[in-house]
Amino acid sequence: MGERKSLDKNKIIFAVITALMCALALFTLFVYVCSFLPVRRFELAGVTQYDKAEIIEKSGVSAGDRLYSIDTDEVEKRLLESCFYLDEVYVERKFPNRIVIRAVEKIPEWYVEVSGNYYSLDSELMVIEETVTNDKFASQGIPQLILPNVRSLILGELPEFGEDETELKKVLELIYQMQRTNLKSRITLLDAQSRFGITVVVDGKYSVYLGDTSDVKEKLAAVQEILKSDRLKGTVGAEIDASIPETIGVKPIYSAE
Repeated sequence: MGERKSLDKNKIIFAVITALMCALALFTLFVYVCSFLPVRRFELAGVTQYDKAEIIEKSGVSAGDRLYSIDTDEVEKRLLESCFYLDEVYVERKFPNRIVIRAVEKIPEWYVEVSGNYYSLDSELMVIEETVTNDKFASQGIPQLILPNVRSLILGELPEFGEDETELKKVLELIYQMQRTNLKSRITLLDAQSRFGITVVVDGKYSVYLGDTSDVKEKLAAVQEILKSDRLKGTVGAEIDASIPETIGVKPIYSAE
C-alpha cells in the first residue's frame, strides 16, 4: 500500500516537472519568436498639435524595427526632447506588432509678443510655441504677458528678460502669485514691463493698477472683493487703483448710451 502511494506521488511529481518544463519551453519559444516580430502599426492617443507622422518620425522608431528590441524609455525621452509642446509621453509595445504612444500636451498659461512674433509659455514660463499671429491664443483665452527687456525667446527654453537679477526675481514672483490667484482665469493681460508700475487687465474691461511688486497677494485679494461688490454694478469697465490695498480706488466707466 505504501509502495503504491509512493509511486502515485512520483507520478504526480513527474507530471508537474514535465508541465513546468513544457511551460518553460513554450515561454522560451514565445520570447524567441517575439524577438523577431516587426513593428507594423503605430497608434497615437491623446490630443496634440503634432500629427501622427511627425510623432512617429521624432520617435526614431520605424516600421520593420523589432518590436521587443525597442527601448520605450529612450523613445519617451527622445520625444520629450524634440517636441517642446509635450508634457508627458508614454510608449508601449503591444503584441504582436503595435507601438502605442500616449501624449499629454503642456497647457499654455501666457503668451508674449516680440518683434511681431507670438510665443506661448507654460506654467513654468518655458517657451512651447511660436506663431506669427495671436489669433489662436486669443480664441483660447490665453492672457498676454508683457515682460521687461526681453532678450531672447527660444523654443524649449526659458525667456531671457530683465535688466538685472533683482528685476528677474521680482517679476517671476509676481507671475507666480498671479498663477495662483482665483483671478487667473479672468486675466487678459499682465503688463510687467516695469516692476514699479504693474498693470493687470481683468475680463478685458477692468484695468487694475498694482503699483510695485510688493504685497501682490493682498492687492489681488482686494481687487477680487471690489469685483464682487456693487461698486461696479452697471458699468462697462473701470480703472482700479490697488497699489494700496487698504484704500483701493475705483473709477467706474459707464456706457455712453
